[in-house]
Amino acid sequence: MRDSFLIQRPSAKMVLAAIAGLAPGSHLATDADNTLWAGDVGDEVVRIASAPPHAPWQPGQADFAQYEREIETDYIGACKFSAQLLARVPAGTADVRLRDAIASRVVPRTWLVQALRAAANRGVHVWLVSASPRLAVEIGAQLFGLEGLPIVAVDCEATQPLRFAEPVPIGEGKVAAWRALGLPPPDLALGDSRWDVPLLQSARTGMLLARAVDDLACRWT
Repeated sequence: MRDSFLIQRPSAKMVLAAIAGLAPGSHLATDADNTLWAGDVGDEVVRIASAPPHAPWQPGQADFAQYEREIETDYIGACKFSAQLLARVPAGTADVRLRDAIASRVVPRTWLVQALRAAANRGVHVWLVSASPRLAVEIGAQLFGLEGLPIVAVDCEATQPLRFAEPVPIGEGKVAAWRALGLPPPDLALGDSRWDVPLLQSARTGMLLARAVDDLACRWT
């Protein structure tokens, strides 16, 4: 069995040192929302579907206030709902509105993004492992300098009824989805919430960061 260490609330200096210490060929798994950036790209899907002009959704298909309440009582269900909203409209029709929403409301944790980009460039396998819908995570990665990195995210298939690709990467599902890809345990895993702890504990070293929304470096200038 691999030794596993969970480090809670590490400083930026500690996180950067851990990333810099990874050799080429190592595996790093990182959460996205409030780890890589301040904000939640899955929330933005529900937000734009809830507000005029609504399109490509229909009025009444989403209620952001209700969604926020459900996050507290049924986090897994709320995450799935966000992905279902994207599956209910033709592929690509939500891209522009979602891209604008993420660009205007979500702020990158630049020091971490730059370190991960540098790690990937020197041969570290950097994966984004998120409970948000795949399209939203892809847009966030493109906007904030992590385009091209492999992504594990929530995939909802536009079938009748709507069906999720399993394992759904939420909580313990992040570990199951990682293993389903045949990947070795991460050498380093990063996250910010209790829903990331299973993934962090599966890694050689897991780091539970302070939320990016509380990071003074994540501010619009």
